[in-house]
Amino acid sequence: MDFYLIVFLITLTISLLLTYNHYRTSIPKDIEQNTFQRQYLIVYTLAYFSDWLKGPYIYALYKSYGFTEHNIAILFITGFAASGLSGPFVGSLADKFGRKKLSIAYFIIYLISALCKPFTNFHILILGRILGGIGTSLLTTTFESWMVAEHQRRKYSQELLDDTFTKATLCNSGSAVIAGLIAQASADRFGYLAPFLIASAPLTSGLICCAKWWDNDKPNNSHSLITGFQDGMAVMDTNIWIIGLTQSFFGGAMYTFVFLWTPALDMSKTTIPYGLVFATFMVMISIGSGIFKRMSHRVEQIPFVIFTIALATSVMTILTLEHEHAVFISFLIFEVSCGIMFPTYGSLRSIYIPDEHRTTIMNIYRIPLNVFVIIILINKQFMSLKVAFGACCLAYMGCILLWTQFVQPVKVSDGKEYEMGKVEEDYGDLDEYELESNDSEEDLTEYS
Repeated sequence: MDFYLIVFLITLTISLLLTYNHYRTSIPKDIEQNTFQRQYLIVYTLAYFSDWLKGPYIYALYKSYGFTEHNIAILFITGFAASGLSGPFVGSLADKFGRKKLSIAYFIIYLISALCKPFTNFHILILGRILGGIGTSLLTTTFESWMVAEHQRRKYSQELLDDTFTKATLCNSGSAVIAGLIAQASADRFGYLAPFLIASAPLTSGLICCAKWWDNDKPNNSHSLITGFQDGMAVMDTNIWIIGLTQSFFGGAMYTFVFLWTPALDMSKTTIPYGLVFATFMVMISIGSGIFKRMSHRVEQIPFVIFTIALATSVMTILTLEHEHAVFISFLIFEVSCGIMFPTYGSLRSIYIPDEHRTTIMNIYRIPLNVFVIIILINKQFMSLKVAFGACCLAYMGCILLWTQFVQPVKVSDGKEYEMGKVEEDYGDLDEYELESNDSEEDLTEYS
């Protein structure tokens, strides 16, 4: 049996076992909490599913239209630039007028962007890339911002929020596998344009579900867009900056990996099953999200694990670049770190970013990320694979150094300070339990 198929089946089995165990041991929720989580995850998954559908064939579609490498690079750079430049203002719009409204706007903007793809006119395709960049800013920030704000408004627990982040990563990676298979089948049968047209179905469904199910959030209309951006910058303390910069550096290196993994595997001069490889990557991300669930109580320490794994796998890739299977294994381990990273940073953002500026700050985070990717895209033709992966190593090393400056928050109990997430010793938990028991007895006495 083919090596890649064997690896896919093994990793898929592990992922299914972790997913089953996660749902079996999932925290108990009442009907309202279950409904809230389910309705968010359906809309979230439909939004990302439509994005995954178009991802594998953007380059191939532009190539089939007869555009040069230079023109295709301009189209890609335009999308990233539009995302970076529009992000802070899109975030201010969401915080000012409501996250649900901007989530609905995502579906509309992405629909229009998809409808630009059948045209071979370069300027119409540029318009589609600009709209796609704006849509990406909305996709990666407003959905999460609405969910976290609504979660806090309803006073649900942080454990439930971490559970939602974990399931969102599982749903996202699962939808990516299915989308990749559908995109490949439809492109093989009907051409490269087919996946973009098929994406209109989940976009329309997501639009309807979002409008019908999600509650309207209370917008902050007290500031203009510029003032909202300035206020968002003003409230960013050291920890918020560190979260943002490490997220951007890691994300920039991750996007760079997207451009590098195909030519890296192609060095073996053998036929690579790209669809199966991509599906295996997505399975590894779901495994990573399952690992996060078992580490979430120490969320402030997890980034060290993520960055160390990413750095080690990049070094391994550089050292084994001409050995196909070794490179593939290093890529799989890297994807595990991505699967841990997504829910980890979702949890960190929910804890440290103030809600009134949440979407604005999340979009500020995307500015250095897009700058990183644009620089790599512009210089990619002048870089060898080893140099490109070396740049990723530098990004991960920067993340590790930055995270050493992260200030671990503390809690106070009986006049003593404890690091958040660490278990208190000297029977601290027992004292707290006894206090709660005494309070319960007093309440019972009053009730009697």
